[in-house]
Amino acid sequence: MPNIRMLHIFLAVIIVIALFYLKISGAALDRPKKNNLFLYLSALTVSLFVMSLIYYPEECYRAAVDGVDTWINVVLPALLPFFIGAELLIGLGVIDFIGTLLEPVMRPLFKTPGQSAFVFVMSITSGYPVGVKLTCGLREKGACTRVEAQPMLAFCSTSGPLFMIGAVSIGMFGSRLAGTIIAVCHYLSAFLLGIIAAAFIKGGSESKRHSFKPVGIKRALDAMLKKRRLDGRPFGELMGDAVRESINTLLMVGGFIIMFSVVIQLFSITGALQFLAGPVEKLLSKTSLPHTLVQPVLSGMLEITIGSRLLSRVEALPFIYTVSAASLIIGWSGFSIHAQAISFISRTDLSPSLYMLSKLAHGILCCIMSYTVCRVFLAGKYMDASITGPGLLPSYGFLQNLLYSTKAFLAVAGSMLAAPLLGILVSSITGFYIKRS
Repeated sequence: MPNIRMLHIFLAVIIVIALFYLKISGAALDRPKKNNLFLYLSALTVSLFVMSLIYYPEECYRAAVDGVDTWINVVLPALLPFFIGAELLIGLGVIDFIGTLLEPVMRPLFKTPGQSAFVFVMSITSGYPVGVKLTCGLREKGACTRVEAQPMLAFCSTSGPLFMIGAVSIGMFGSRLAGTIIAVCHYLSAFLLGIIAAAFIKGGSESKRHSFKPVGIKRALDAMLKKRRLDGRPFGELMGDAVRESINTLLMVGGFIIMFSVVIQLFSITGALQFLAGPVEKLLSKTSLPHTLVQPVLSGMLEITIGSRLLSRVEALPFIYTVSAASLIIGWSGFSIHAQAISFISRTDLSPSLYMLSKLAHGILCCIMSYTVCRVFLAGKYMDASITGPGLLPSYGFLQNLLYSTKAFLAVAGSMLAAPLLGILVSSITGFYIKRS
């Protein structure tokens, strides 16, 4: 049973401290006083978190072990090849080569540099938080401006197909169709969000000067060589820096995963989820929406894996609501992913608030699009059928996941290099025959 008493004590202490501070500070709070109040409440929250670890040692230990297991067997092998490979491609100038070739495509569509195409594809393939890390890396190196990097955070932060189709849809829901709908709507929403974000970027006249005309390969090669000369590190040093930077990043990601596993366990023990879900469930009881969605969605607001797992355990939930709620959770990505993303964003001049707002918009777009797809393309009987239960997805270990992600990275890198070259070749052949005729 949740310990509601502890939750009530926690809320009462916060309210008392806030009211006491408001009383001694006066009715009007200026910016320094607001910062002080935030500092006091943050210190109180962290103190109560540490006290909870002491009060619930066994539950917190089991949650931390689950977090470590998820990080070692899933996250670490899935992201390590992409992190190392991306650092090498950036240092070797390959990103500048691809960016120069794709500049005429990305600039008119999204008002972002050509390198954003590489970041977008890497994010689609590998998932959170690769897109944010690469975007912030380009901003730190001065490869893009602040106005260009901010919308990149909006559409280059996506989940990976292995998580959506493999882990969630097949492993938890036992439905390949659910995974297809979720993934397609997720990526289409990200693409649409990028176009919407581009509409709010100042300096639209700059994008009008760019057309979809392909760039010569010589110019792209010159850009790659220039970047390589500016970097100047031997390949051995570059490889060592790539491995070291990737391991440090993954250690930080693992820390966030473990911490939020414990936080969510504490939310469940203290009854915080039930406390927050109560008013929303009463509100939904007056509508046609199932109130059993509330607690899984609230859990997914914190961590997408736990929220998706709880969603799969809801009995007699229609297919359309399962897919729509999962799309909302995965598009939003959860505070655990946000904490990882903000750790990268804080090194730059980009806005974490705008990033979180874009993820909220992404989640809502995914939910609306998934609901619409189910209504339009699925028959009523199948649309209202409930998810049957978890599938028979095999549980892969560290080496299997590492091998899969390495193959995926090599395929993506090869495709990114081949696609622009193929476009230039087709354009050249077409122009040649047009001239002859």
